[in-house]
Amino acid sequence: MKYGITFFYLLTFFPNNVQALCINLAFGDVPSLVMFEGGSSGYAVYDPQEYLQTVNFQVRGEATGVTCEYFVTLSVGQSGNFNQRTMSGISNILNYNAYVDSGKSNIFKSLPGATQSEIITGSFPIALALTQTNNHEFFWTINPQQIVSAIGVPYVDGNLTLNLYSGLFFLSPTLVATKTITFQAFVDSSVDVSLVESGKPFDIGETTQLVNFGNLESGEQRGFDVVVRSNNSYSVTMQSQNHQLLVHSREPTVSGTVPYSITFNGGGVDLSTGAPVQIIAGTDTTPATGTAFPIEFTVGTLSGAEPAGTYSDVINVEVTAN
Repeated sequence: MKYGITFFYLLTFFPNNVQALCINLAFGDVPSLVMFEGGSSGYAVYDPQEYLQTVNFQVRGEATGVTCEYFVTLSVGQSGNFNQRTMSGISNILNYNAYVDSGKSNIFKSLPGATQSEIITGSFPIALALTQTNNHEFFWTINPQQIVSAIGVPYVDGNLTLNLYSGLFFLSPTLVATKTITFQAFVDSSVDVSLVESGKPFDIGETTQLVNFGNLESGEQRGFDVVVRSNNSYSVTMQSQNHQLLVHSREPTVSGTVPYSITFNGGGVDLSTGAPVQIIAGTDTTPATGTAFPIEFTVGTLSGAEPAGTYSDVINVEVTAN
């Protein structure tokens, strides 16, 4: 009796990209518009804080018998430079950028220039009879303290594309879907005034000044700086409570006044009517330190018959956006 052994060989061939097979791969819930939200509402040009924005989106795919590998990229935008994307206004631009991580260590880019650390990757495991969804996010922010005008309409970088590729980054991937995204930011109008000692910069907390002449003498002078910080056209008005007179503190029991004159930014100001008077109008943006306008008060001629006591006037200074 003879015995024999029969050998069976099973040889299975897998294509090179079997680990990247994806069925009906598509985007889900991609926002068409992302709007910048800062500490107030939009973009505040004098705010030194950076506000990182998060954009959430989904990738969906149908069940497959092998792992589905994919990745996502973001186009460069209107600047043509991944190192600095830009949003345009009427006559200014805002610098911003998008990142794959919240630490901003990798700019979110597109092929062919992107590296593997500059894209968003994902995969669906082997799963039968199941539609799968992955959640993803990327991040973007506008560089703080860019002094640009508040124009009433948003700054925009439009028609960037989020691109979805099936396959591995380094193995001839296939573009399967795109979504258009527009980045927008409204620039807040910021118009403020600060009253500071001569030569000092804008200080949001300094809004009052005491002009102390001591013992009044004819021709005595004192002054300070009115500093305006603005990214909008503006006007500055002043109003004298006592019609541009220093009035005795016990008035009307004690009748006594002392005249004085005002010079603002080198020109004379007349507040004698008691009504608000526009003293300057500006159309340009100012630096974060503001634009300073010197104001000076000069005691008028004393008759020598003024009753002893304390004399004062109150002047209100107001800046408004035009």
